[in-house]
Amino acid sequence: MRVLIRADASPTIGSGHIARCLTLARVLRRQGAEVTFACRQLPGHRLRALADQGFRTFALPDRYPDEDPGQAIESLLPWQADIDALAAALSDEPGFDWIIVDHYGLDHHWQTAARRFAPRIMAIDDLATRSYAVDLLLNQNLSGTAQAYDGLLMTSSRLLMGPRFALLRDEFDCPAIEIRAVAQRVLVNFGGFDAARQTHHAMLALADFTELEVDFVAGADNPAWSAMQQLAATRPNWRLHEYVSDFYRLMTEADLFVGAGGGTSWERAAMGLPTICIAVSNNQQANGEVMARAGAHVFLGAREQVSVEQLRQAIGFVVGNQGVRQSLAQCSRQLVDGLGVQRVAAALRGAVLELRRATAEDSRLLFDGRNAEAVRRQSLDARPIEWPAHQAWFAASLLDRQRLLLIAEAADGPIGVLRYDLSGNEALVSIYLFEPRFGQGWGRALLARGEAYVAAHWPNLSAINAQVLPANPSSLNLFRHAGYAQSACEFRRVIKGSSA
Repeated sequence: MRVLIRADASPTIGSGHIARCLTLARVLRRQGAEVTFACRQLPGHRLRALADQGFRTFALPDRYPDEDPGQAIESLLPWQADIDALAAALSDEPGFDWIIVDHYGLDHHWQTAARRFAPRIMAIDDLATRSYAVDLLLNQNLSGTAQAYDGLLMTSSRLLMGPRFALLRDEFDCPAIEIRAVAQRVLVNFGGFDAARQTHHAMLALADFTELEVDFVAGADNPAWSAMQQLAATRPNWRLHEYVSDFYRLMTEADLFVGAGGGTSWERAAMGLPTICIAVSNNQQANGEVMARAGAHVFLGAREQVSVEQLRQAIGFVVGNQGVRQSLAQCSRQLVDGLGVQRVAAALRGAVLELRRATAEDSRLLFDGRNAEAVRRQSLDARPIEWPAHQAWFAASLLDRQRLLLIAEAADGPIGVLRYDLSGNEALVSIYLFEPRFGQGWGRALLARGEAYVAAHWPNLSAINAQVLPANPSSLNLFRHAGYAQSACEFRRVIKGSSA
């Protein structure tokens, strides 16, 4: 699978779009995909850093004709100029399977035109403020809901909504950090650029907490860097970091995080790290408010409205109250499980997932997969299957013209099994995933690919039915979200175009 990612970074835009796309790119590459980035050469672009990590990159112009250099980050770019620049950069490239666009300035015009480079388009979004012509749309924020996109989708799109799909690195699939009785360490970070000088404001707010160890991660491009160096030099318990390669370790050692409401919100939530959050851009406001209502962090509001004294009081309140920190940790951990990037990768790869008929060589694969305890526990018959009985069943299944036994495979190995049993013009489907694929969102991809396969194999098929145990919530949700109509624990999907 070949993937092109279109995203930018600059002091105005920030580095969060590149950071979360990079997390997804690493997972896709590890799973066998070829991932390429196309970014504008804006001040503070990340092209060299991406290339250093082994990704191919294409540099686009920093400015387009008639573009307003002072426009807000939510403003639309000249989409045709961006498409033309992309076409010139990709002139010698073969096509891509997916384009992922993470950019507030590119809407349905750009997305429609970009299909000349790939048949499938995915957008990563936070705002729900423009029109979208995509196959897949991700909004990982707690404030992101399907209703927010009513009237904005120009095409039939699959929506991935909420922090269940948060793009977190592997290390954030982790145990909760310890909530100590007495807070000792604070970590401050407001993103890769911090054009609003919030790290410096946090220094002023923390100046009187002499007993606290504090790490400030800011970067030498921070506009208040010199002033922060002077402040840090006078306090032995403070450390000002221009760059850190072990940010995760600093998070695990902290008792409190003070920072912005961007992508690190979900990293903090996954770890259960108590947080005081300040929105440094308009797109962080709604999510900050919703997370606060969920009890997941202390949200002080937009940066323009937060004084140094207000921040000082908030720090004192949270640092001095273990019960508050425990409550913040518990509520935030309920939002994120750390597997979101795997689910997004599965949605992308699922669209190009290969299905094949099972062969005699697959007997052991299906035997081990079906006998996995987690699979048996959710099956209509939970008893272990004996090898001789499986061999007989499998041999008969391969010869049965009323049965389709399908295996889904990706570049990094088998995903799961689909079985369709034909009765008249209807089929009964059963599905299971192989154990390493649990919890990654592969089920919907298998059902969608399977439906296309079985409809082509049995052209007169009118409906697909399924039966699910009432104590199997994951399968109940799977069939609901896959478009099956539910009646008790039975599901039915009418095949498109059928009169049944």
